[in-house]
Amino acid sequence: MNTPDSFSREKILSVASAMVKELGSAEFRIIDVAEKADVDVATIEYFFDSSTQLKAEAQLSNYFEMIEPHHLVLARIETAVADEDEASFWTAIEANMEMAWCSGQVGDKWGFIRLLQDVWSDPFSQSHFCELLDIQFERWITVIEDAKNLGWIDQDIDAKAMITVFWSASVGQVITAGSTVLNLSPQQNGDFLMRIVRGRIRQDSSLTS
Repeated sequence: MNTPDSFSREKILSVASAMVKELGSAEFRIIDVAEKADVDVATIEYFFDSSTQLKAEAQLSNYFEMIEPHHLVLARIETAVADEDEASFWTAIEANMEMAWCSGQVGDKWGFIRLLQDVWSDPFSQSHFCELLDIQFERWITVIEDAKNLGWIDQDIDAKAMITVFWSASVGQVITAGSTVLNLSPQQNGDFLMRIVRGRIRQDSSLTS
């Protein structure tokens, strides 16, 4: 008995990801994916248990495509730590902060919330998402602790608390963006967080500049 190959699954997922990105997930239908992917519905059902699972995996793909620039910046940060290049370290940290805080300023800011809802709707996708995030968090903890050991970050800073606050705040910014009271720019938010992270070290350096 012939069965669909893995290439068919990749093609289906690629088409589904593009459809969700372009049209949103509210009207997502397997039959439309089948038509665009040039496969029959039975082939999709062979690989995916339901429309919910396909949509969740499609959104998971979109999420990691969206944050790929952050991965590249994190690699720059890790390289700066390995090379003990403090200037490059802070340049990359600031670049990452600005990118993270731009999410609520442009485009469909609620699209990100819907993306997370779709991922969370499928247990497998949710579990996979959390596993991948934990890998990312561990990398961040390592670079922060290494930077503390190099004297670049205040020793009193709790790396896990810092990461929790930053990630939670950057996601929550989709709510504050557009407020007439809390409508701060990504640069303003980044500057505030940099002062927290660098503390006295940043103040001392500004006095000598």
